[in-house]
Amino acid sequence: MVADRLRGRSQRFIDAASKPFMALSPNTISAVSFILAVISGYAFFRSGYFIIVSFFALLFSALFDAVDGNVARRRNLQSKKGDLVDHVLDRFSDIAVIAGMVFSPYGSIYIGFFALEGIMMTSYMGTQSQALGLSRNYSGILGRSDRLILMLVFILLQFFVRSTYNLDGITFTVTVILLIWFAVAGNVTGVTRFMQSYRSL
Repeated sequence: MVADRLRGRSQRFIDAASKPFMALSPNTISAVSFILAVISGYAFFRSGYFIIVSFFALLFSALFDAVDGNVARRRNLQSKKGDLVDHVLDRFSDIAVIAGMVFSPYGSIYIGFFALEGIMMTSYMGTQSQALGLSRNYSGILGRSDRLILMLVFILLQFFVRSTYNLDGITFTVTVILLIWFAVAGNVTGVTRFMQSYRSL
């Protein structure tokens, strides 16, 4: 996971961003992050100038997603229930944003299916490793932090690059290219995590 390697460098920023929300429940912060992800997906689906709304909604969703765990740690509120809520809402957030891309004028239902499948398997294998008594697996070329960064970049690209390219009945857009990468890299990451866990067992 490329982006997760930068977590240490960004910790000061996350600590500072967490201060205004220290009085809130971590679960409440997770819920706000999820709501913003839904807004992002819907705004992207609407397309046009709504894409800018999608970008900022996802940006703040990602910020709140980083803040919830930090608040829980700093207030000593970490729990298995909180971890469960966080991960479930993260998955629903992934689905909401990807669905907005898939069903937008720039997406592809067929490619989107494999993109979502790759994302779900990546996340599943990461937590399944922990469920089997191993450490949580964050390895691979496409973790959640990487996905969020790529989605933010490609949302902006899609706003400025509206051109399309047709090849064998498939209309390629900036969004379709991103979905293809999620499909390929997501499944590669899922298989990689499976093999690592299998060897460890």
